[in-house]
Amino acid sequence: MDAYIYRLIRFILLISFLIPSFVCFLLVFFYLVKNREINSKQLQHHVILVLLVCNFILITTELPISLLYSYQGYVKPESNQFCSFWVAYNYGLYVAGLFLMAFGSIERYFLIFHERYVIKWRFIIHYPIILICFIYPLTFYNVIVNTYPCENVYYYDAYVCGGACYQYEAIVGTIDYLINVVTPTMFIILANIILLLRFTYKKRAMKLANTWRKYRLMYIQLVSISMLYFIIWIPFVIISLIRLFYDYLFLQDVTMLIINYCLYICPLASPFISLVGLPGARQHLRRNNLIIPWISRNAQNLIGPTATFKTRTEQQQMAPRKEHDEHTF
Repeated sequence: MDAYIYRLIRFILLISFLIPSFVCFLLVFFYLVKNREINSKQLQHHVILVLLVCNFILITTELPISLLYSYQGYVKPESNQFCSFWVAYNYGLYVAGLFLMAFGSIERYFLIFHERYVIKWRFIIHYPIILICFIYPLTFYNVIVNTYPCENVYYYDAYVCGGACYQYEAIVGTIDYLINVVTPTMFIILANIILLLRFTYKKRAMKLANTWRKYRLMYIQLVSISMLYFIIWIPFVIISLIRLFYDYLFLQDVTMLIINYCLYICPLASPFISLVGLPGARQHLRRNNLIIPWISRNAQNLIGPTATFKTRTEQQQMAPRKEHDEHTF
């Protein structure tokens, strides 16, 4: 198929996903602003919130650059300064998302099984690490792209201008990729496997302690987002490792035309998945005539019993159901 057709299809698909994703981002942020208690008191939402902010920045500022490139077939403006900015910005935002997801996966385990310790030490092990996960990648790539002692040779007809010159240095490029891409991806996988095993093992005890509903929602939210990152990033990581250590030309065309752009699925889909774990989100949006048809009614039924933003009437209506649940578990 002609390269122009690939670019046109890619452009149409990205635009088609961008518009509903942008709307959903606004609705999620609207809900969070109206319910500020979520931001201040519920630690499990903080990483997801920062991840959403990071992804929103990516789809509103970086993705338009890729859309323009896909539409025109070349980078505009054609300058080394712009290419350096695009490379550092693109890499920084993607890696920040990976770091936040990795930390969120690890922290969610401790929030479920050791919540009091996380709350006690939150000013040391919670807020600072979230800040580092967001700031470090952007700072690192801005520094290494612009100051590493090599000459950047950019290609204006390639995605992110073909990348920065430091990537072609065997040691530096390999270390960067292993630490900033492979490591957080592996942490996401391992942390979720451990959480799944521990959660399954402790399921009966949590039911007896009446904490099952609360932690089940936290678990579902994390696993949903983690599975999205797993499905999208694992093929990219495997192909990249093969190209890095075995055959540089392995699936080169597939990577350039498809795989690189599949990474946008994570930030574009993240606001829809995040709604699963926000208490009372669907009811709140419905009361404000802002219905999200993409969120299943079954997922919202999980949210209902644990919502903390109910009116007095709603609480009275839920009382009989809660009493029944207590006898059940």
